[in-house]
Amino acid sequence: MASIDEIILRSINPFDNFRSVNFWHKQQQPEPTVDSIHQEAIKTIELTLDQVAQDHCTRTVILDGDGGSGKTYLLGRLKNQLNHKAFFVYIPPFPQIDSIWRHILRYTVDSLVQIPKGQKDSQLLLWLENALSSIKQRSVKERIFKDDVFDLLRSDRSKFINKLKNIYTQAGIYNAENFFGVLHDLTNSELYSLACEWLRGDDLSEESLQQLKLKKSIETEEAAREVLANFSRIAGDTQPIVLCFDQLNNIARLPDGSLALQKIFDVNTKIHDEDKNFLIIISINTDIWFKQAKQMDLTDKARIERQVSLRPINLEQAELLLASRLYFLHSQASSQQKSAIYPLKRKYIEEEFTSGKTDPRNAILLGRDIFQSYKEWLVNSNGQAEFKYDNNKSGGGEEEHLKLLASFKLKWQDEF
Repeated sequence: MASIDEIILRSINPFDNFRSVNFWHKQQQPEPTVDSIHQEAIKTIELTLDQVAQDHCTRTVILDGDGGSGKTYLLGRLKNQLNHKAFFVYIPPFPQIDSIWRHILRYTVDSLVQIPKGQKDSQLLLWLENALSSIKQRSVKERIFKDDVFDLLRSDRSKFINKLKNIYTQAGIYNAENFFGVLHDLTNSELYSLACEWLRGDDLSEESLQQLKLKKSIETEEAAREVLANFSRIAGDTQPIVLCFDQLNNIARLPDGSLALQKIFDVNTKIHDEDKNFLIIISINTDIWFKQAKQMDLTDKARIERQVSLRPINLEQAELLLASRLYFLHSQASSQQKSAIYPLKRKYIEEEFTSGKTDPRNAILLGRDIFQSYKEWLVNSNGQAEFKYDNNKSGGGEEEHLKLLASFKLKWQDEF
C-alpha cells in the first residue's frame, strides 16, 4: 500500500465539489454525511411529513439559511433518508413568470421518473402501483372493483380507463379519459417514454400523439396546473409527494428587477387550498425570506406551517465534515494517521474561523485550499522542511471581502 502523501499526490482534490445540486443528478464525488449537522432540522421536517402521511393535508415548510449553510444539501439528505416514506421532487428556479405551472409539472415528472435507491422501478410506477393497491382498501360497495393490481394493469386500455373513472368519480379528475389513458400507457414498455413526455408537457408530434391515442399535448398553464392537481387527487390514496423549491435567489425577475417571489407563494397557497397529500419545502436565503415575509399577505403566511432555519455549525462539526471528505484517501494508506483530517490541522480551522462557527461551504472551501497548497508543497519540497498553510496566500481582494462579510454575519447573529 502507498503512503498517505503518495495517495494525495495522485488524487483529485476531495473538496472540489463544494456546491450541492439537484438531488436526482449524479455527482462524480458523492457527498459524505455528518449526521450531527442540521439534525434537528431533519427531525422537524420528518415530523411534518409524517403528519401529511397521516391526514393527507398539504403542509408547507420554509427552509431558510444563509448562502453556504447547506440548504440544497439538506434537501438531498431528506430525499436519501425519507424516500421510502414519500416521492421526492426537485424543482429548480423558474426562468419565466408566465409559465410557472408548466415548469413545476415538467420537473415534477422529471423527478418522478427517477429510480430511488434500492428500487427497480421509477417513483412514477411506484406511485401508480401504490394508487391502484389502495383501491382494495375502499368501502365494501367500492370493492366491486377488487381485481388484483396486476390484473388491472394488464387489462385493456378501455377497461382500465373506465374502472378508474368509476373509482374516482368524485375526485374531479381533469381530462380523466386522457389522464387515465396515459397512466395505462406507463405500463407499456414501448409507450412508457412517450407517456412520460406527454405528462411533463413536451410538444409531441402528431404521430406520437396518435400512439398515445391523444389529440394534443399539454399546452397551457391551466392544463399543466390541472394535470399536477390530478396527481394530488389520486395521491390522497398514496404516499405524500414532496415538492422541493430550491435556489429561489435565481428565479425570474419582475420589470423593476426584483425577484418574482410572490409567484411561488401564490402557487403554494393554490396547492395548499386545493390539493391533498403534498409536503411543500421552500428553500430560501434568510435575508430574502426576511424581506419577503414583511410584505406577504396574511393569507399566504397562514399557509406556512413551519419555518426551519439552518444555523452555523461549530468547529467540531466542521472537523467531522472535513474528515468525511478525506476518509476515502486515508482508507487506502499503508499506515493510519493520527489525525482524521491530515494533511489539514485543527489549528488551521481555528485560525480561519475565529468566532468558533462557520457554515459547511466555507469549511469545505478551506479544506480545498489547504489540500491544494499541501499538494503543491509535496511536489516542490522534495520532502524537505515542514508544510505551513498561509491563509493570506490564497484568494484576492474579493475573496477576502467575502470572508470578512461571512465573519461579520456570524458575529452579528451571535450578538443579535
